[in-house]
Amino acid sequence: MTPRWERTQSPPELEGKIYLDTVLRPHRSLSLQAFRLLLLVVIIINAVIGAFFLAHGAFPVTGFFGLDVLALWLAFRINYRAAKAAEHIVLTPLQMQVERRSPSGQRSYFVLNPVWAKAREESVGVSIWSGGRALRVGAFLPPDERAEFARQLDLALFRAKRGA
Repeated sequence: MTPRWERTQSPPELEGKIYLDTVLRPHRSLSLQAFRLLLLVVIIINAVIGAFFLAHGAFPVTGFFGLDVLALWLAFRINYRAAKAAEHIVLTPLQMQVERRSPSGQRSYFVLNPVWAKAREESVGVSIWSGGRALRVGAFLPPDERAEFARQLDLALFRAKRGA
């Protein structure tokens, strides 16, 4: 295996002891049930305010209250769709495998010999360097989780290289 990342069509077979097996997912602070409750509260508030404007003869204003509910629903729909993305990282003494799943469900696989790999935390994610090129993972992680993941990955690479 070369010291560079190789893109494969399917996940290769894993051999040897697994030193790291983790799935990274974007964090969403609002559950689907909480979002529904939030949307219901916004609809109720808009209905009350809309009724006030309707009672005072400003009926065109009432229609615009539905637009903010639609915009809120659309924004959260896009947000929850993006939350379907994931990165699965597996490390053995013979290979490091990264599986990326896009929000649409497409999967791509990257493989590397861990002997050549170095992990480094950066402001835009954790870069796994090898052969002068890097594969960035965890770009969606908050800074504290990104730092912890970089530390765990570096430790796992150290153990995999030493066979510990």
